[in-house]
Formats: sequence, structure tokens, C-alpha cells
Amino acid sequence: MTYLNVRDGYRLWAPVYASETVVSALDEELTRALSPPANGRTILDAGCGIGRRIPQARASFAVGVDLSFEMLAAGGRTNVVAADLRALPFPAEQFDLIWCRLVLGHLRDLLSAFSEFSRVGRENAYLLVTDFHPDAVAAGHVRSFRDLAGAVHEVEHHVHSESDYIETAESAGFTTVASRAGLVGPSVEGMYGRAGRMAAYERDKGLALVAGFLFKQQNRCRS
Repeated sequence: MTYLNVRDGYRLWAPVYASETVVSALDEELTRALSPPANGRTILDAGCGIGRRIPQARASFAVGVDLSFEMLAAGGRTNVVAADLRALPFPAEQFDLIWCRLVLGHLRDLLSAFSEFSRVGRENAYLLVTDFHPDAVAAGHVRSFRDLAGAVHEVEHHVHSESDYIETAESAGFTTVASRAGLVGPSVEGMYGRAGRMAAYERDKGLALVAGFLFKQQNRCRS
């Protein structure tokens, strides 16, 4: 297994990224449980990958941002832009719902991203964050994928605790609405079974693989 930085990792991951994984399935569960409805909202999917989640959002306006040109090209979406989360190419107060899903663990420093989310979020905007759970890391799981040639690669990941997310979000102007963990259980048992990995399922059952948080932008002070 090779260890790759984020740019190189997602360049190789892009051609096979559309394949569903246990982590992405649990991420979807947490999003359904935590995120406000998309209907009628202006939405930013920050770290959108191939952009597969954007068409699902019945929003008045939705756009995705990702660092990887290769991921965006693999998705073929038109309402996406290549950019860094820490320097979003949008004016202030543009969005009333921001998703940042399975991304922030790739950053060593969380504050720069949360500060940008606060800047582009409207008053009372919601921010949904999901990420690889620290319990998964403690249990030996890594952010890895298998490329087109079958080689396994691990992508750069930094472990952040639940308090890291909450304290950083609040320092950037958000309040915490809810938090929840995505656990290995019956909803993903079939995925383990189809992969012939039931021994791994029995080992992982009850393990938190994904952490989810919902934050809300605090009222802005206006002169």
C-alpha cells in the first residue's frame, strides 16, 4: 500500500470513485438524518468529488467545489468548479445550506475551512459536516482505495476529535445543532456480504465509521 497526498490520491481514485462503499453509504444515512431539506435552498457541496450528490438536491441553486480536476471531470457535471475549500471562489453570504462530506480529515487545520464556510453562508445558514470517525482510525481503518490496476493506496488523513469539529465550528461563528455517528450494522451488512467480507462485518459491527455534525450560522451583527 502506498501513502498519497490528497491531490495524487484523488487523481488515481477518480476513475473508480463512483463505486459505493460502506463509508459513503453511512455518510448518506447521516445526511438524511441530519441535513435540513434541500428544497428551495441555495446549496454548496464543498468537496463534492464527482458531483454525484448535487443532482439529488432539489435546490433553487446548487454548486459543487472540489480540489481535484480529475474528480470533477469524471463526474461530467456543469455546475461545479475546481477550488480549495480554504479559498472559496464566491462572494460573502451566498448559501443557506453547505455540505462538507468526508473531506475535512484531509486538512491538518480545520479553522481555515470553517472560516470560509462562515463567510459564504447566509445568516442562519446550515452547515452539514461528515468525516471519517476517529474510532475507525483507532480500530485500524484508513482512508484507502483500490485503483484501476488493483493497487491499494492510502490517502492523507488527519484525525480530528468530535470536540475539534465543534470547537472550531463555534469559533468560526456557528452553533452546534446535532451530532451523530454512522455505525456499522444491518444497513450495510449486505455490502460486506457481497464483498465476501462477513468476518470483517462481525469484527466491525457497532463500530463508528463516520461522524456527522449539523451546525447553524449565528446571527450576524450589522451596524
